[in-house]
Amino acid sequence: MSKQATARMLRRALTPKGVHITSDDGQVDQSTVEVSKSMAEEVTWFAYGGGGATIVFSSSDGSPFQESLFQVPATGSVSSGPAKATAVENKTYKYTVVGQAGANDPGVIIQN
Repeated sequence: MSKQATARMLRRALTPKGVHITSDDGQVDQSTVEVSKSMAEEVTWFAYGGGGATIVFSSSDGSPFQESLFQVPATGSVSSGPAKATAVENKTYKYTVVGQAGANDPGVIIQN
């Protein structure tokens, strides 16, 4: 692999996949987001407004990340960390975004 290709892969791995919470009822700007397990990609959730939100992986499939609960602070953000080694590739992990006015259920797809 060339140095340029390696540098591109490292930049990609160091850039989290951003998901913006767009309203107080848990709506997001992406209904699904793909992260690469082999590239150690992460999801970063960004809060809408002053209320913050809670990210919960509570389905029977569990969380593809070490944690299953993430608190997004008001006007702030939180990152997932990389996918666990046991996360199943090509699987959609549903999660719930709980805002002050309701909830929404998007997903994370784990890729190789």
